[in-house]
Amino acid sequence: MDTGNKQKRNRLIALSFASVLLLLVYGPLAQWFVVADRFVYDSFAANMSRPVLDNAVIVSIDPSQRRSESTLDIYGELIGKLKDVEARRIVLANPPEIADGEALPDWVATLKNGTPVYVPTRHRFAKFATRHGVVDVNPDNDDVLRRTDLWQLNDGVMSPALPLAITFDDEQASASHRLSSAEDAIYLSNIVPLRRIDPDDLIFDRINRRSLSGYTVFLDADPELEGAVARLPSGQFATISEITAALLADLESDRSIVSPAWVKAMEWLAPVLLAIVAVLFLPDRSRRDILIMSAAVIVGLILIGCLVLLFLNIRIDLGRAIMIFAGVAALTLWLVEDETKISKDAFDRGSNFLAAGRLEPAFAEFRRCPPSETLASVMYKLSLAFEEQAKPERAEAVLEWMKRTHSSIPAKAKPGKDGGGVPQRLGRYVIEKRIGRGAMGAVYLAKDPRINRAVAVKAIPIEKEFEDEELKEARLRFYREAESAGRLTHPNIITVYDAGEDKGLAYIAMEYVPGIPLRDFTDPTRLLAPKRALELAASTAEALDYAHNQGVIHRDIKPANLLYNPKEGSLKISDFGVARLTDNNKTKTGIVLGTPMYMSPEQLSAEKLTGLSDLFSLGVTLYELLVGEVPFKATNIAVLMTKITTEDAAPIASRRAGIPPSVDAVLAKAMAKRPEDRFSCGAEMAIALKNCARFS
Repeated sequence: MDTGNKQKRNRLIALSFASVLLLLVYGPLAQWFVVADRFVYDSFAANMSRPVLDNAVIVSIDPSQRRSESTLDIYGELIGKLKDVEARRIVLANPPEIADGEALPDWVATLKNGTPVYVPTRHRFAKFATRHGVVDVNPDNDDVLRRTDLWQLNDGVMSPALPLAITFDDEQASASHRLSSAEDAIYLSNIVPLRRIDPDDLIFDRINRRSLSGYTVFLDADPELEGAVARLPSGQFATISEITAALLADLESDRSIVSPAWVKAMEWLAPVLLAIVAVLFLPDRSRRDILIMSAAVIVGLILIGCLVLLFLNIRIDLGRAIMIFAGVAALTLWLVEDETKISKDAFDRGSNFLAAGRLEPAFAEFRRCPPSETLASVMYKLSLAFEEQAKPERAEAVLEWMKRTHSSIPAKAKPGKDGGGVPQRLGRYVIEKRIGRGAMGAVYLAKDPRINRAVAVKAIPIEKEFEDEELKEARLRFYREAESAGRLTHPNIITVYDAGEDKGLAYIAMEYVPGIPLRDFTDPTRLLAPKRALELAASTAEALDYAHNQGVIHRDIKPANLLYNPKEGSLKISDFGVARLTDNNKTKTGIVLGTPMYMSPEQLSAEKLTGLSDLFSLGVTLYELLVGEVPFKATNIAVLMTKITTEDAAPIASRRAGIPPSVDAVLAKAMAKRPEDRFSCGAEMAIALKNCARFS
């Protein structure tokens, strides 16, 4: 199935899934979303800063301490005293009920005189009070009072709620846009308790009554907690007077939490819009893009809901929208194939075809991979293989594809001058400068003029080291090992392009990789973090496992041959095929090739080597990267060989913070004297190193 058909199929599946989700979230799952929305709202609302009604107190009569028939008389006496001191307003949020046939107290006639008095609409006091409003406490089915209507139906007529009726007498507050009938509900969150005054203190002049001049006084017979009628989202229990005071404070400060009509429309429209967006834009994205987009949208919706509530005091439920988008994103994430896996599989198939000489299938597979240094290196080898098969037009097609897709890989190094015997050319490669020197020769930065590509060329003075029959044998071995190394295609191994001989120098042209040799991090003052050192060693072990499975042994694993790019976090093994240039790892002068302090016991004894020798050297390398010194040191080669073959390395876990004890067990196994006592392969060692890195 081609990419276009896959995207159409994925969109159709995503559309069907989104439709089912929409039906569920507004059908069988609706109640679940109500519960979730309430939980989210309660969590935020409980901690919101709410306005306080200025200059307000509550005077509560405790009926349990008085004769029931005297409660109305006390109301009248308190109202009279409050009118005398010119209180700003008196609110009877929950006055005692009076039956229809029962006589009203005489003081009711005075309610309209002086200080305004506000009472519930459905009470018999309503016709005598300054203004009245509906008091209707309706908690949700979980017994939490979250909302109240500003306008309520009363005997077929829309009447204002009591807090709104009180606000109508405040000229400044009545101009608020939040008092329109369109925004007909306000939400409660928490309350700031008002000061309470004992009625006896007013009646018997125990306090200065004049101090209440200009105050809003709530008068009720509902003692704190005992008279509570509802629980708020904050968990507080509130009386009708406290609820009325909180709503009045919200209205007068224009900070009431509302849910306008457009919010309700948005709550229905947002899930549909996000479902459309998800269906249109997600199926043709990569998994990484889907994750990034989904995270951004979900976090954005959550932030919008929180910010709108905290700063605009508007309550909006975006839970369904988040659920719809997250659900479609999860589905498309599952439907979209993993591009990394697809690319890796294509690269592996292409490498296998290339190794088998099936160049056309290899070219087809490699073209499915994204541009990279490793792919460019392999494609270069493919072009050379086409040339060897006398197919220059196909080689040119490969090079053209590389130029088109790898225009910025690699960045060209600037030419530089280097004195002291630097050749101008080796084979077809134009030498630009020397970038390294070792015991076996020099490494140059060069350019392949055929494709204007930067390469690293390692040159070895083979004619100076060997003569006559030895030289002939060394040449054969050199090309055989270079050919073996050239078959290796792994992201952690420097790719060998070509090998040849010119001007008495045997050279190997390989991938040019900007990086720092790990030997720069063996200085005790510049050590890598233990976790990073273990991860790099694990990458090396995996690459060695790949090489060993291809029948190639490195023979000279050491920090200098491991190139690390800190910016990209990548590692490459260099010098595959070089260490076996001569038989038994010796030059004509008897000098042991490689670095003895990293060699395995069997390598020093000139025994037949296996890949387990490389694992020993990797263990020594990791030891040095962790503590800044090699495990086996001596003043001469004989003593060093004795230590390597007979002594165990000293433990290091206690020498440096961050190194778990398990590292010593891994190092001991890697540096076991007998090969059969070591890790069975590089993959096994890599797993052990990764486990150590997890606890570093």
